[in-house]
Amino acid sequence: MALPALDSIWIACAAALDLPVVRGGDSYVHFDGARLHVSADNTLDHDDSLAQLVLHEICHLLVQGPDRRHVPDWGLDNTGADPFDDERERAAVRLQAHLAGGHGLRRFLYPTTVVRPFFDSLPDDALAGDEPSAQLARDAATRAGHAPYERALGTALRGTAVTLGVALHASGGALRDDLRCGDCAWLDDGNCVAADAPIPVSAATVGCTRHTPALDCQRCGACCRSGYDLVPCEPDDVVHRRHPQLVVTSDGTSELRREPQFGEDRCAALQGRERFACAIYDDRPDTCSSLPAGGDGCLVARRRVGLSLS
Repeated sequence: MALPALDSIWIACAAALDLPVVRGGDSYVHFDGARLHVSADNTLDHDDSLAQLVLHEICHLLVQGPDRRHVPDWGLDNTGADPFDDERERAAVRLQAHLAGGHGLRRFLYPTTVVRPFFDSLPDDALAGDEPSAQLARDAATRAGHAPYERALGTALRGTAVTLGVALHASGGALRDDLRCGDCAWLDDGNCVAADAPIPVSAATVGCTRHTPALDCQRCGACCRSGYDLVPCEPDDVVHRRHPQLVVTSDGTSELRREPQFGEDRCAALQGRERFACAIYDDRPDTCSSLPAGGDGCLVARRRVGLSLS
């Protein structure tokens, strides 16, 4: 299905990620390591679109990670030679449902291949579950929350929603008739703080896909994970004395040590994967204790790890 306005949006999105789109050729979709080749409109399936194909390929890239950025087809093999590629494909489908769903676009930006039934079977939280594909998708959503993906994808998804006439909340999320702003974590003193700037809303206002129930820090851990890449320590923070092995000092400034765990860069004091805990909670730096749940810093961190939508 040819939609020129959406084509322009998603070609611009790909260009912002240094993935120039080339139309035509023998392959339906193919990444040659530098350019993304998409067949001409007259050879696409009747229900397919350039927009969803570009989004799906970006999801492949996010699942595969930066090491595969310049590998043809992101290093994926659709011949079945590597059984784990099926999990990676399902992870990309989960991520596509997650990103599209956040902007009310799951019925527009859907895969049209044999994975469509899996896409349709996914719950509202497409990243939920213990399967390998779910963990891969959550890791990919974390990458999607960082530059340059967050801005490029956010611009394209919002532009697509506006072009297709999706009903949007004042914050930019797609409306959900079953939700209300009154029980959303981002309602603060009569304002929605999930928007780019605080917007007045009432408790009875119809909610949206950015709706977040009461926050549970132990189910989140975003600010201690890759939501931020450093935790400064003040000279008088007790952590210097009680946990010197966790402090790194250079050029007169100190910060908590970072270390890779579960495929992401995390504070060395963070423990757990599904439920999180701080090993030095009572002695944590002021930087940590001064970041309240539900505040601006919390929202930024959650967006960067894919737990809240931009």
